[in-house]
Amino acid sequence: MTPTKKVNTDALQAAVDARQQQRDAQKNNNNKPSESKQEDGEDEAQDAEEEEEERPVATLSSCVDLDAIEDDELYYVGTAGVKVTHLDALEKLVGLQRLHVRSNLLRSMASVATLTRLEHLELYDNQIEAIEGLQSLVQLKVLDLSFNEIRVIPDLSHLTQLEELYVANNKLKKISGVQSLKNLKKLDLGANRLRTIEGLDGLSQLEQLWLGKNKITAIQGLEKLTKLKIISVQSNRVVTIKGLENNVALEELYLSHNAIEKIENVDDLTNLTTIDLAGNRISAIPTGLAPLTLLEDFWLNDNQVAHFADVEHLVPLGGLRTLYLERNPIAQDFEYRKRVEELLPELDQIDATPTTKARRGRILNFKQVQLLCSNLQVS
Repeated sequence: MTPTKKVNTDALQAAVDARQQQRDAQKNNNNKPSESKQEDGEDEAQDAEEEEEERPVATLSSCVDLDAIEDDELYYVGTAGVKVTHLDALEKLVGLQRLHVRSNLLRSMASVATLTRLEHLELYDNQIEAIEGLQSLVQLKVLDLSFNEIRVIPDLSHLTQLEELYVANNKLKKISGVQSLKNLKKLDLGANRLRTIEGLDGLSQLEQLWLGKNKITAIQGLEKLTKLKIISVQSNRVVTIKGLENNVALEELYLSHNAIEKIENVDDLTNLTTIDLAGNRISAIPTGLAPLTLLEDFWLNDNQVAHFADVEHLVPLGGLRTLYLERNPIAQDFEYRKRVEELLPELDQIDATPTTKARRGRILNFKQVQLLCSNLQVS
C-alpha cells in the first residue's frame, strides 16, 4: 500500500537552512546594544512562543508529496520538526476523505473548500481564527477544530451529515451556528468563555454534550434533547441541579467543581450509571436516590458530608460499585473505610482503593486460574 504521506526531504532541508540563516541574523542583531532592559520575570508563555518560532515552517506541499498520495487519508502532525503554515495544493486531493493536520501553525482553513468528498476534518491545535471553506463539504461527518483561536461558530446548517463537532479550547463567548445540525450526536465546547447554554433546541439526536471549563451558571435549554446520554458541565459556576428533568435518557452526569450545595432533581433520571459531584459544597446525601437502581459510580469527594447516616441513604442502590468520599469530614473518622464497607457491602471500590470484598475476589480468581493451569498441565 502506498504510504499516506511521503516527506519531501529536499524541501525540508531547504526550510531548515533558511530558518538557520534567520536565526544567525537574529543572533547578530541581539549582540547590538539594547536601548532598554527586558523586564524581570518574563512570562513563560512568551518563552514558549519564541521557542516555537525557532522551528522551521513550511507549506503542506513542501512537507508532503501530495502527488504520491493514493489513499483517502492524509495525516500530518507538527509536534516535532517542521510546522505547516499553509494548506496549499489541496486541489490535487479531490478524493480525500480524511484530513488531519494537528499541532501546526495554520491561521486559515479556507483552502479545504476543494475537498468536497471530505468526511473527517481535524485541524486540532493550530492558530485558526475563523471557521471557513466548509460550504461545499456536505459529506462532512466529523469536524475537530479544538485548540485554536476561534471566536464565533458561523451557520453550519449546510453540514447536514455532521455527527461530531469539537470546538473546545477556543475563545467562544456564545453558542451559535449549530441549531440546525439535526444529525449531530456529539458536541464539545469545553474550555471556552460561555456563560449560558443556548441555541441547542434543534439538536434532536444529540447524545453527548461537553461544556466543562466555561463560566456557565445554570443548566438550561436542554428540554428537547431527549436522547442525551452524557452531559458534562464540570468546572463552571453552577449552583443548583435543575433543568435536566426531561433528559431521562441520561447515563452519565458530570457536575464536579461547581458551587452546588444540594443533590436534587435527579430521582427521575433512572438510567444514570455515573454521577460526578466532586468538588462542590454538598453537606448531605438525600433519601430520594432509591430510583437510581442502575447507578454504579458515585463521586462525592471534596465536599462537606460529615455523617454516616448520609451513607445509609445509599443502601437501596444495590448496583453501586464505586463510591468516592475522600476529603469530606466523614473521611477523617479512624474507621471510615470499615464503616462504609459495613453499610455498603456490595462496593468494589472506596475512593481509589479496592474494598476487602473486591480484594478477596481477586485472590480467589487468581487461585482458580492457578488451579486450572495445574489441571491442564497434568492432563
